[in-house]
Parts: sequence; C-alpha cells; structure tokens
Amino acid sequence: MNLSQLFTTSLKESLIIIGIIFVLMVLVELFVLKYKDKIVRFSKKNLFMSYLVSSFFGIVPGCIGTFAMDSLYMAGLLSFGGIIAVMVATSGDEAFLMLSMAFAGKISFVTITLLTIILFALGILAAFLADYFVKKTNMTICKKCGIEYHIGEEFKFKHFLKEHILNHILRKHIWKIFLWIFAAIFLIGLSEQFIDPKTLFSGMNLLYLLIVASLVGLLPISGPNVFLIVLFSQGVIPFSVLLANSIIQDGHGLLPILGFSVDDAVKIKVFNFVFGFIIGLILLFCGI
Repeated sequence: MNLSQLFTTSLKESLIIIGIIFVLMVLVELFVLKYKDKIVRFSKKNLFMSYLVSSFFGIVPGCIGTFAMDSLYMAGLLSFGGIIAVMVATSGDEAFLMLSMAFAGKISFVTITLLTIILFALGILAAFLADYFVKKTNMTICKKCGIEYHIGEEFKFKHFLKEHILNHILRKHIWKIFLWIFAAIFLIGLSEQFIDPKTLFSGMNLLYLLIVASLVGLLPISGPNVFLIVLFSQGVIPFSVLLANSIIQDGHGLLPILGFSVDDAVKIKVFNFVFGFIIGLILLFCGI
C-alpha cells in the first residue's frame, strides 16, 4: 500500500469511527443532563452510595459525567475517595473510541463490557482505599469552593444545539479525537510498511510496555491513549496493559481540578498511578 492509499484508507476509517463517536456523545450528553440531579441525590445517602455513583459516572463515556463529580468535589460535597472512584473508572473520550471500534468489529463487545465492569468495581475499591489512606495520614485535600450552578436552559433545542453540540462536543472534543484517531491509524499503518508491530512488541519486555502505558496515562488529556487502544485491537498489547492505562488515565476529567488545586490533582494522579500500575502488574504476572 502506497502513502496515498494509506492516507485515504486511514481517513475513511477515521471518519466512520468519529461518526459513531459523535452520535454516542450526543446521546450520553442528553442522558447525563436529564438524570444527573437524581443520581447525585441518591449518592448523598451514605459514603458507599457516593462511591457507587462516582464510579458509575466514571464509566459513562466521555468527560461530562466526570466533570459533574469534579464540581461536587470542588464544592466539598464529595470525598477524596469519591473523586478517586470516578477517575479510576473513567476512560474519558477513549471509551467512545472503544465502543465505536466494537460496532466496527475491531474489538469485541464482551471485552468492552468486561473492561467496564472491572473499572467500575476497581473504582469502588480504590475509593475505599483512598479515604482510608486520607483518614490514617490526615492528608489535606481541597477546601470547599463557591461554585455557581446555572440551571434551566439545558433541554431547549437551541441551547442544547449551541452549547452542548456545537460549543462542547464539536469545538472541544470531536476534532481533537478525530486527529488523534487518524494519527494513530495512519502512523501504525505506516509503521507496518517497515516493521510488524506484533513482532516489535512481542520482543519487548512486557514490564517496560506496562511502564510506558502507565506513564502515558498520567497525561491529563485525551489522545495519546488512542494509540494503546488501536494496538490492543490489533492484538499487539495484552489486556493488563490496557487496563492499567485505563485506570490511570482520565481523559480531560482532571483538568477542572488541575485548575482549582494543583496539589489535589497531583495527589489524585499519584494515587491512581500506583493503584493502576499494581493492578496491571498483578494481571501481567498472571499472564492476562
């Protein structure tokens, strides 16, 4: 395949995937806007419920569920364990990519479902561990922030079209996701012209691969993790490496907290890195 054919093939594949992602993002945006308040009220019943809700919002594809939990944390309504739960469970915008690849037959729905269930459960476990650690060490976390909530316009068509589809989904996410998807597909396809990725990574120490995937997960953005998902779909990296990256990375979910308290953002990332790396290491040694 020459460069022009590779470019065209990668572009077509990327456009199909991004089209599926766009539809999924709109549906998720509507779901969270409609049911967020009811779910949040449910979470206030007790600490365990808050872990369940946080982890649930984490597995909701995209960043809007994570942003909802960010707001509660910064408002002093969510514990450190609660924010850890959502960050562990979330895969950010990469969850949309995995779903779209499942629809395209590149990753099985069984694998996506298994990954989602595991992340949900690990989010709850991590929340317990995090709050226990905070209690035992008297670790300081962020103080309450006076956040304003603007309610009332969400379900008016013009408002939803402008603020949620145009300003949020299209301007902030879709074009970036598309560029990362295209870059991943094109560059991996280009590399296959010279070397088989399976041969390259099969010869690489899996521990090093786990370390690289975990370090990539530290980046507070969506994008670089796309390469790992594409490699996983091609059978190049094992499930344990993908899971570790999914635990540690949070897409854009950490950005609001990063802007609010760098100290808290660092504590969240350090906890998730240690937790995710240990989980990945255990599964790696089990041959998963």
